[in-house]
Amino acid sequence: MKRRFVYQDAKSDKFWDIDFEGTTQMVVYGKTGTAGREAVKEFPTAEECTKESEKLILQKLKKGYTELGKGEAAPEKREYSEEEKADFFFWEAIEKSYKYNKKDWKAYNLEEHIEKLTLFLSKYSEERLISFQKTLQQKLISLYTAPIAELYIILGNEYEKEGDTYSFDGFISDDGFLYFRCWLLLKGKEFYEDITKDIESFVSGKYHFDIGDTWGEDLLYVADEANIEARPDSDEDIIRDTVYEKWPELNYDFGEFSMEREPKSGEELQKMYPKLVAEIMPIR
Repeated sequence: MKRRFVYQDAKSDKFWDIDFEGTTQMVVYGKTGTAGREAVKEFPTAEECTKESEKLILQKLKKGYTELGKGEAAPEKREYSEEEKADFFFWEAIEKSYKYNKKDWKAYNLEEHIEKLTLFLSKYSEERLISFQKTLQQKLISLYTAPIAELYIILGNEYEKEGDTYSFDGFISDDGFLYFRCWLLLKGKEFYEDITKDIESFVSGKYHFDIGDTWGEDLLYVADEANIEARPDSDEDIIRDTVYEKWPELNYDFGEFSMEREPKSGEELQKMYPKLVAEIMPIR
């Protein structure tokens, strides 16, 4: 049985073919347009060969590969905009710089993540670091919403409890909320996309975090730290200064942006997000 898959994004254009029959499995993979590399494996039984081949196929689908129909040619890779390339690089840097078991909240070390992210970014040019910083500031503004502020309140603010009812203090620290949004971004693209659709996805079971440490302030400075690591004679804040100068509207301290509504507080948050409050508050 032969099946063909392709993967395309702002950086990659590759194929992965698998052919298995009886006890023999053959995989051919590589960059689209090349002959690729071949790997052949023998199994004790046809059943085991089929089982292992289907497991590999499932892994590829989870990684974003698309299966081609019989006789279907691989699609021509589309051109990605500079904005899309910047977005891809931003998430690639955050996710590839530090891998950990997402099912074990104790496995995550924020300081170590920042250190490895700095090292990852230090291999790139000033232009790429400016792109990273610009995208970071765009993402921080995209998280400047009432639901994200309400998540901040539920996870960290003072509250009163009477019976089964929680009433939350609504105070939002400007700095604290900024550092909180940095922490959210360090969790990666999938989490970011889920949380911006529905903050109750925080307790969906897909993610496990230490909610006692939700400040990722150092993410703000990681591009400049990476630049100094690579180019010690550079100005200390050249990356952030360049972004501020070119795109003043993205300044997370003084940019002109606002929430779509006032964040709720008090008992209303429990009514709005019953699952989130029910699961988070016993832990807090």
